[in-house]
Amino acid sequence: MIVRRTIPLALLGIAVLSCSEATAPSRAPSYEWRLFVENDTLSFHWPANTLPVKIWVEDSLEMPARVAEAIATWKNAFLYGEYDAVLVSDSTTADIVVRVSSAPPQAIATVGRLHTLFPGCEGATDIDTVTTRFELQLPVRMYLSPRFDPGQTDLTECFRITARHELGHSLG
Repeated sequence: MIVRRTIPLALLGIAVLSCSEATAPSRAPSYEWRLFVENDTLSFHWPANTLPVKIWVEDSLEMPARVAEAIATWKNAFLYGEYDAVLVSDSTTADIVVRVSSAPPQAIATVGRLHTLFPGCEGATDIDTVTTRFELQLPVRMYLSPRFDPGQTDLTECFRITARHELGHSLG
């Protein structure tokens, strides 16, 4: 008889304890994500109707794997699925094109270039806002490259960090 009463009470106690936190998980303090320019504030995000963002990656130095890891990291950073991306096999359909090379000289004044420099590798992302500064010109171009012979040193971690950092520039 005691067992019959104990089991339902134990199940009720487990159910209550499993629902003890009904709030959203805590997050790190927010950061200023807008770009302040003279007399204006610029902001960008990928609209929901453009998701998933399509990314083409040059198949060299295992870079598709590094970019796939970066995508997974950024997807996990967003609490409510505000960002999604997939690798595509056709560069003409891509929103972001990733080349395994040094960035070429900047030819257009509207292109903002954001750099990353690590001891073993480097990266750059070109953000082209056309002439109005209110419209992003696709594709976004990313460049990831070794700073010396990749056959001599394992650059996996360097490329992992650089790909994650450069992909972050394309988020907005």
